[in-house]
Amino acid sequence: MIQRLVAKRYAKGLFLVGEKNGDYRSYFDDMEKVVSAVEGNERLKRALMLPLLEMEKRKEILSDVVRSLGLSPVVSTTLLLLMERNRMGYLPLIRDMYVDLMDAKEGRVKGSLYSAYPVSPDVKKRVEEALGEKLQKTVELATVEDKSLIGGLKVVLGGLRIDGTVKRQLEILNERITKE
Repeated sequence: MIQRLVAKRYAKGLFLVGEKNGDYRSYFDDMEKVVSAVEGNERLKRALMLPLLEMEKRKEILSDVVRSLGLSPVVSTTLLLLMERNRMGYLPLIRDMYVDLMDAKEGRVKGSLYSAYPVSPDVKKRVEEALGEKLQKTVELATVEDKSLIGGLKVVLGGLRIDGTVKRQLEILNERITKE
């Protein structure tokens, strides 16, 4: 929980700077490059994240990474700040929080569509459009197959849950019967 709060603070700070100067999308691209590079190379990840190396040596490595990836000065300063505070491990979470901020700014909501069986692209599109009209936002759903559902659909968008599954209908029926 604390990690999410800390990551959100860094993401929000970077996003506000990007929003102010109009570069918030390029900052995301830079964050994506860094996360991919660090997560894709275990030695680099350890060198940047473990405080076993001297800070100056880690800064040199970070400088080389920034130069090779061609990162913006704002993102590189953010990375340096993270390193000095031993929070480089927060990078993937900061990137995820940054995506949430971008989605909110651009009127986009992401969520999951659960079904017991594969959902056709047409059904998925209709559900996204219907929810988009209700929420006045662009809805993007990832489909998830969940065999425990029996049938029907369940949608989870942030804090919003719409459960139209057979499993849930049976639970409701059971609750009504036991009340009587």
